[in-house]
Amino acid sequence: MSIALIAPYESLATLCRSICQELDLDVSVHTGSMEDGVRIARNLMAEGVDFFISRGLTAQLIREQCPLPVAELEVSAFDIYLCLEPLLRSGKSIGVVGHSDILRKAKGASAALGFTIDFYATAHPGGMGHIMEAARRQGIAAIAGDAVAARTAERYGMEGVLVQNGADSVTNTLQYAVATYSYLTRQATMAGRLQTVLDRMDGGALLASPDGRMLHCNAAVRAMLEPDQGCTETSMDDLFPQLDWRAVPEGRAETVRELVTVGGSKLAVTVTGTMHDDAMDALICTFHDVRQIEQLEHSFRKSAKPDTPTARHTFSSIVHRSPAMHRCIARAEQFAATQSSILLVGETGTGKELFAQSIHNHSPRAQGNFVAINCGALPEDLLESELFGYAGGAFTGALKSGKAGMFELAHNGTLFLDEVNATSPKLQTRLLRTLQEHEVMRVGSTAVIPVNVRVIAASNAPLEAEVSAGRFRADLFYRLNVLDIRIPPLRERPEDILLLFNMFLERFSAEQHRSTPPVPRGTERKIMAHGWPGNVRELQNYAEKYAILYPEEAALGADITPWTPHAALTAEHAHTPAYGTAAAPVSRDLLHGTLEDITRAAVAAVLHEENGNLSSAARRLGISRNTLRRRLG
Repeated sequence: MSIALIAPYESLATLCRSICQELDLDVSVHTGSMEDGVRIARNLMAEGVDFFISRGLTAQLIREQCPLPVAELEVSAFDIYLCLEPLLRSGKSIGVVGHSDILRKAKGASAALGFTIDFYATAHPGGMGHIMEAARRQGIAAIAGDAVAARTAERYGMEGVLVQNGADSVTNTLQYAVATYSYLTRQATMAGRLQTVLDRMDGGALLASPDGRMLHCNAAVRAMLEPDQGCTETSMDDLFPQLDWRAVPEGRAETVRELVTVGGSKLAVTVTGTMHDDAMDALICTFHDVRQIEQLEHSFRKSAKPDTPTARHTFSSIVHRSPAMHRCIARAEQFAATQSSILLVGETGTGKELFAQSIHNHSPRAQGNFVAINCGALPEDLLESELFGYAGGAFTGALKSGKAGMFELAHNGTLFLDEVNATSPKLQTRLLRTLQEHEVMRVGSTAVIPVNVRVIAASNAPLEAEVSAGRFRADLFYRLNVLDIRIPPLRERPEDILLLFNMFLERFSAEQHRSTPPVPRGTERKIMAHGWPGNVRELQNYAEKYAILYPEEAALGADITPWTPHAALTAEHAHTPAYGTAAAPVSRDLLHGTLEDITRAAVAAVLHEENGNLSSAARRLGISRNTLRRRLG
């Protein structure tokens, strides 16, 4: 890329070379007038020149016949003055031939000198003969202008005087031209980079006029066109005949997002507009292959790691209208603002983790991690390594690099210990020390790691009773029970039962692409009469079952009573205390077979009534979890 100056006459070329050398400007200088100048320009284009400087009609011809920017060597008013002054002093009648800028400056010079001059405007060299003929008839003796005008005047018997560029005007023009060239080069470089970015996009991108004519596009769009079809020869209708893109310029939509099929590929297309002076001046259209989007989502999910556990729910996620739940949430919001440990007590399925996440997101630790673990779901040794981490090689199968535990992951955040009542005495001791000292020691390590963690613990049994029975440390209980929240069971918040049921029913119906089925009054009465020992989780399960079975009237009629294993509970039984221990009547069906069979059936029945919760069933039977597993065979 370079600049070339084409001077119409040699003396100007000599002056330009001198100034370029003096200013250290990288400009090649050539001599050529009119068509010769155009021929030189074309040859220079083939050699890579992409910016020209010339003057007068030569500059005009190059501009018309070469698709490149052309800067014109300006003639200053002082240059014109120097040319006209001796002619005017001689008393000759003078005419000035040139374009509008030359004539404007010449008028200024003649006014300054106090002489009258005739002016002849020319826009093209083809009209020069007519101008000279007219000037001669008017008695003009001398013509001042560019090289073409001066030579033509002499052919018509008049004196031809060349208006020459002075050093100052040439210097100014050269500096301006070089600055302009530099700016255009930077713009071209930036445009090239932007085009590269567009071309490397996974999807297509194009710019179109408000009437849908394509103005610019990237490689993905060009690949959709015919080999001989240019971008600017294509319209939005050609590319996407099914797309309602006109909704944007017509004001029916700010953005159009549609799935369209083009050439067997399903594309997700987005069209939006750009505004200028309160009017839409262009459309921006982007599109992606739906298969690529699905592959990207799959890759993201596959590579995602739980390095930064988060809480998804807030208090607004808790659907309710009952006063009991309203009071419970208000208490939780008040506690959330503190740094103290919180103990959540509630039956299974009441939403203890939902409350824990909401408290975290409402607390000063909301930007930190929320880490949750169910203490009743893991054996003691595994739970210990999960909570406190382990050093490399601490046990068979351990990672060589070791592993951070839940306390470390929850640093500056919240650790939720669900079913904390199921922890063993050994783990209770370690938990107590960690809460007191605010530091952990990984399994198999002697290094102490400081942690800043807020603990929210949850229990599905009253810990006071566990402490009284000697199954839970009193000092750990008091450490956890700084602030306590009792989450009411569903039977204590009847106002929420149908509200939650209808919400779940709408959700599950939508997931199955069905309309939400109606709920007869009789069914509503049965829902309200049921005790829901599994609470919201049990209600959610029944709503899913209802959404699936509703169209089959026979199945619905047969299954509407035994919604859950507890559907035979009466309304009176629904008001049994939350943690009652009264034994239910023994079914005669259990009293068959050997003693081992009867024992296994009885244990299975209790586990069934506890919704499969091993810890709750073991406590109710007064045996350990391992013993319960053995009794089940």
